Amino acid sequence: MSLPRNQILVGDALDRVRELPDASVDCVVTSPPYFRLRNYDHDNQLGLEAHVDEWVSGLRALLTEVRRVLVPTGTIWLNLGDSYSTKPAEGAGRKSLLLGPERLALQLIKDGWLVRNKIVWAKTNTIPTSVADRLATKHEFIYVLEAPWV
Repeated sequence: MSLPRNQILVGDALDRVRELPDASVDCVVTSPPYFRLRNYDHDNQLGLEAHVDEWVSGLRALLTEVRRVLVPTGTIWLNLGDSYSTKPAEGAGRKSLLLGPERLALQLIKDGWLVRNKIVWAKTNTIPTSVADRLATKHEFIYVLEAPWV
């Protein structure tokens, strides 16, 4: 199979990664949809699940395929932002941080990933927030992951 090079692969990320051969990718840099923050108007999209743990499960499935295509020295740079619960059915009490990135990181450790770094991306020029009962969110996390080859 000829690998696509220097081109953007368009489509469902899980489907597109499944088309790639084992151990064929050196590095993945991605910012998947955050939980409940944006609607891309696409069926079965990541980010609009009913519960944050369903979002974690969808990303775990994708990252299982990413792990398969990484070379032994490969890394993934995973940019994740958190969101606030609007109702307990999403995974935490109303107005609570859902801790989605942390929930995902803990599951990835269970899957065998090594969390090599947790980088704080401090955003100095954010859009003003209209929320008056908490501090403005001016950061996101970038997790640098390795999949050990045993």
